[in-house]
Amino acid sequence: MRGASVLDKAGRALTVKEPSGSGNVVVYWMQGAFRVSHNPSLEYAVEAANRSGRPLIVLAVLDLGYPEANARSFKFFLEGLVDVREGLARRGIALHLRKGKFEKILAEYAAEAYTLVSDAAYLPAMRGIRERVYRSFESGIVEVEPNVLVPVKAASGRMEYGAYTLRPKITRLAPIYEGDFATREYRGERLDDELDFDPSDHARILKGQVEDVPPCGTPGGSGNASRLLGNFLERKYPTFAARRGDPAAQAESDLSPYLHFGHISPAQILEGARRAGPPNENYRAIFEQLIVRRELAHNFTLYAKSLSSPFDFIPGWAAESLKAHEGDRREYVYSLGELEGARTHDKYWNAAQYELLTKGKIHNYMRMYWGKKIIEWSEGVEEAYHAMVYLNNKYALDGRDPNSYAGIGWCFGLHDRPFRERGIFGKVRYMSEGGLTRKFDMEAYIKRAYSAVVPE
Repeated sequence: MRGASVLDKAGRALTVKEPSGSGNVVVYWMQGAFRVSHNPSLEYAVEAANRSGRPLIVLAVLDLGYPEANARSFKFFLEGLVDVREGLARRGIALHLRKGKFEKILAEYAAEAYTLVSDAAYLPAMRGIRERVYRSFESGIVEVEPNVLVPVKAASGRMEYGAYTLRPKITRLAPIYEGDFATREYRGERLDDELDFDPSDHARILKGQVEDVPPCGTPGGSGNASRLLGNFLERKYPTFAARRGDPAAQAESDLSPYLHFGHISPAQILEGARRAGPPNENYRAIFEQLIVRRELAHNFTLYAKSLSSPFDFIPGWAAESLKAHEGDRREYVYSLGELEGARTHDKYWNAAQYELLTKGKIHNYMRMYWGKKIIEWSEGVEEAYHAMVYLNNKYALDGRDPNSYAGIGWCFGLHDRPFRERGIFGKVRYMSEGGLTRKFDMEAYIKRAYSAVVPE
């Protein structure tokens, strides 16, 4: 490949294997960033195709055996592919939509690929799939990080203790990486699309899927993400810093499902916030949540020894304290079925779980409360952790995500500090029903949680 991409020099792209010189096409395996705008992986592939004089194919695979996925998440995913198809057509780039196992489908492209470009992964399951896919490729392989502002390894080479240790690094590096999201012109040949399925026909595609998760009304896709961003910037952003933590205020952006599926980039959200006005407390709040905290979550899942147990990653003080209180008496103990069905004595917790069941998302403050109470009502730490992971990954559209695992880990002391010792939690932070009612209009939250309203 002649020359080098600015994305290589910036650390956005990691060369796994150099091109061998053979191969007829550049293949971008779109797996984590399902969008055509603000996508450094796509732009790297465009540059690679232009420099090598080879045409570009974008490949997306529908693997119905994807770990912990279900009809709710697949529908959201397929709606995103509709926008990808339209966006690539406008740019003159071929799309291949294939149905089957990742390893099998990608192996079919190995012989003709000059370079394989892929989206970086941060969770063990998808990293394992990538490693198996790469074995079939003799061509060049490049991984690009399209879903964080600052590449994770560029920000830090280790698992950070908390936001306070990562924040200065992210703040210093952010201006260097913002240009990575610019669009490049594709100058290559427009090959024909190859489609195993029509992504707009999700009812037929998902027919026969074993399904025990009710549908929710949140629509996927970059277009819907952009409309939601516009609504947020116009109606909610002017008071975001003051109101974002109030479960009754409906002040959140509701963009986390779209960030999880890569339907929108954090860079696009940040650009919108800048256009909305000069940097102020609202911009600082957005930067903290969207960039610092979210990228802290990616740092955590990339560098954690394991995500199988909280004792694999929480700080020593938290592990020691929780273990010391494992035998403490619980006033209430609920089975997984009772939790899943929102059948507890706590009406606020039940409302949060109902939101998860029906809308695929819980308000961020209530998700913290939701997790803390599962610890309080479980027979042990491991049972609580696995219940949280199961419920979140099954029902949340933003589940199976670094942010999800970091949020769950926080409930056990990750990225937090010690507090006054108490039963069950030891020195890990506790949250109470009384704390909710003192701070917020919780009856208004309950009314909102049980309403049929979805993000608009």
